[in-house]
Amino acid sequence: MTIRFIAASRLPTPWATFTMHGFEDEATGKDHIALTLGEIDDGAPVLGRVHSECLTGDALFSMRCDCGYQLQEALKRIASEGRGVILYLRQEGRGIGLLNKIRAYHLQDQGADTVEANERLGFAADLRRYDLCVPMLEHLGVEGLKLMTNNPRKVDALTQAGVQVVERVALTTGLNPHNEHYLSTKAGKLGHMMALGDFTQADDVDIEKKS
Repeated sequence: MTIRFIAASRLPTPWATFTMHGFEDEATGKDHIALTLGEIDDGAPVLGRVHSECLTGDALFSMRCDCGYQLQEALKRIASEGRGVILYLRQEGRGIGLLNKIRAYHLQDQGADTVEANERLGFAADLRRYDLCVPMLEHLGVEGLKLMTNNPRKVDALTQAGVQVVERVALTTGLNPHNEHYLSTKAGKLGHMMALGDFTQADDVDIEKKS
């Protein structure tokens, strides 16, 4: 596997001005990015998140999942701390791609949960890989992560890939009527360490939940 650094630039956001680092996976042709803030190469553990692309949640404000809410909360927390890193991996739909994700959503509209929908399409529940994080973090000089995630499998996968995860930091935000079942499924079937009672409610939920 060859992850190649391409370039870096400033990225002003509402919370802080990050540095955006672009990487290319030469084996797949996919682009991945890292957002960094502050001094992260001093050997001290860094507050971070490994976030897989979710076009619907991150860019289109979908309330079907908690992805967009988690991304914004991670950016806010890093800005508040003054240092941190987000690895943004192009692994849409837990690795099945955007069009298959839409197919999975269609099945969910008919009553399947997020795991059942992927499996009916012939995919495993989660096809993401995390080995590509290692060369990205090495390039950035990050030696250890305080990882913002509810997913112990992600912690295990990163650890097995060679990433030092020194702490798991819960990220429970964005609960709304449209993603309650999705979040319950992530806890019940995918082993995420969370309970709906731990979540903060999403702001600006201004449309009715449709049955």
